[in-house]
Amino acid sequence: MELIDYIILIIYAAGILLIGGILSKRNKTSDDMFAVRKQSPWWLSGLSAFMSAFSAGTFVVWGGIAYKQGLVAVSILMCSGIASFLVGKFFAKKWASLNISTVGEYVSIRFGQGAVQFYTWVGMLFKIIAMGVALYSFAVVVASLIPLSPDNWLVDTDTHKLSVSYTIIISGLLMLMYAVSGGLWAVLIIDAVQFVVLTMTVLFVVPLSIYKVGGMSSLIDQLPKDFLSPVSGNFTWLFLLGWVIVHTFKLGGEWVFVQRFLAVSSPKNARKSSNLFGWLYIISPIIWMLPPIIYRVAHPGAAPEQAYIMACAWVLPPGLMGLLVAAMFSSAASYIDGEINVYAAAITNSVYKDIIAPEASEKQVVFVGRLSSLLIGLLIMAIAVCIPYFGGAEQIILTITGLLVVAMVLPMLWGLYFGKIKQSSIWWSTGITVLVSIALKGAIFIESDNFIMNLYHANNQLFEVAVGIFVPLTVLAVMELGSKTVDGGFVQIEEKLAEKQEVPDSQSDFQLAVFPAQLLGYSIGVLAVIMFGLMLFSTHHSQMLIGIFAAVLLILSAIILLTLKFKNKKNLLIKSI
Repeated sequence: MELIDYIILIIYAAGILLIGGILSKRNKTSDDMFAVRKQSPWWLSGLSAFMSAFSAGTFVVWGGIAYKQGLVAVSILMCSGIASFLVGKFFAKKWASLNISTVGEYVSIRFGQGAVQFYTWVGMLFKIIAMGVALYSFAVVVASLIPLSPDNWLVDTDTHKLSVSYTIIISGLLMLMYAVSGGLWAVLIIDAVQFVVLTMTVLFVVPLSIYKVGGMSSLIDQLPKDFLSPVSGNFTWLFLLGWVIVHTFKLGGEWVFVQRFLAVSSPKNARKSSNLFGWLYIISPIIWMLPPIIYRVAHPGAAPEQAYIMACAWVLPPGLMGLLVAAMFSSAASYIDGEINVYAAAITNSVYKDIIAPEASEKQVVFVGRLSSLLIGLLIMAIAVCIPYFGGAEQIILTITGLLVVAMVLPMLWGLYFGKIKQSSIWWSTGITVLVSIALKGAIFIESDNFIMNLYHANNQLFEVAVGIFVPLTVLAVMELGSKTVDGGFVQIEEKLAEKQEVPDSQSDFQLAVFPAQLLGYSIGVLAVIMFGLMLFSTHHSQMLIGIFAAVLLILSAIILLTLKFKNKKNLLIKSI
């Protein structure tokens, strides 16, 4: 990277801190910090959920699959889009109708405090490890791009590049600053900014990469056989069907996504938010997975997990590489800070407020919320620094986490619609699935000519998906049918659903739409200035930079027009009263 890249990174970091500082003033209560008092516009929640999901493994995991196997990576990502449409139809409106602030509040009502403690601590343990791996992966990518002199105190003496550990600490602290200060507002709005930055950067990479390999027809001719097939290897049509089912439960029941449904003002807006997520996941993977696929043609011997960043470094001019690294930081930050906010909310409301200090003031609760966010973030950073000493453990941990997703979230979703399962169903669902998963993972090392073992070895990913779905489903169905009484928690949830929710008055509704749009507009305005500056410094691809600059200005103009429209409506409403 060159000097202009570092300047852009510094500007981006300063912008994040500024937004966090502005939004910290809105966090006067725990509802403000963790649920934004149901004031998030549906489009903002939808974009935020999309970035939280997209960032978890896109560049390393799915980019690597795209490099190795082609368009099947697009098919896998599109499964999340289909799943999100199903979530919008069956779960999003239900969550938003509960009139609660956090997912922990629902779990407490439906299953009791024991379940809250289980989901808070066990769920958080797996998520913290996954977030540590995500932070470590980001740090490895960034560190590989920054060479340093041997006498620099930040240098890794083995690689003569920026130390991964220092990269983790610097980037982790920056992520924490706006998560701790700005709360969910910061996560939502920064996510929207990240979406614009990342999309614009990738849109620049794709045409340059195609040009590098001689055009579209030349690209298609040079791709390996079956690279344009929607299925490949273990990723069969049956696997994709299972992936849709798994992600329907994941997106409908995992706390970080449910929190987005709780942040909007109505059930209708929750469904619109989920549908926006779906459309983004149907359309964007086609564009976002092209760089590693194209890079395969020019560099068939590259490391798959580094293919995405190397494809970008291959074509991006000075300045835009810095913007890409900023976008990748945004992607990791979106995932990590969203999860931090969710689990800090659970600790603050379900542990501190409900058990330790029921009489605590809102000021004290907000302080504990920020302290919880800080401590969780520091633990993530510590795990990320230690990842190299775990060997291959992170792969095992991530696999187990994937197998446990349905087992952990399904009781919550089941409990929304069916009333006979109780707190014990959570232990049985998770426990039995864990045991079966351990046996399944152990079987992969068994060598046998047995037909069933051969079938398993040939389709082990499909077997894992099947176990992750059918074991918890079977356990819950047996417990539901075996119980004769309706659980008291389900009765309370039904009462909650019957309550009339407080809908923001018209004036507040206008303010809710205008405030995040204005802040997003200002952020995109800064991006437009950066793009204009890059045009002045760039001697190559100036026409393409002008095109992207024009697109950014178009988005900015649309936001300004919409905010003016809302303000005019507000003024007319006030005059009519």
